[in-house]
Amino acid sequence: MMVTIMQVRSEDPEHTFLTPQELADLLPGVPLSRLGSWRRTGDGPNFVKFGRTVVYKLSDIEAWMAAQTHRSTGETLPRALRR
Repeated sequence: MMVTIMQVRSEDPEHTFLTPQELADLLPGVPLSRLGSWRRTGDGPNFVKFGRTVVYKLSDIEAWMAAQTHRSTGETLPRALRR
């Protein structure tokens, strides 16, 4: 599934925000419920709350994804990605 970030978003990753659903749609195999679990445990990307609204900064998502990169299957997976 391809996700298109809304046109009103900034071209600056520091000022571009994705909703939890948009992020779940971008991450293969990661359901929306897992993002909620990660927010509770602190295992996923950093997030921002505006009142009751949760959003993710694109720059935080990119940093978190870079930290998930591995050179071999022998490396230990971060706790957030273990099933």
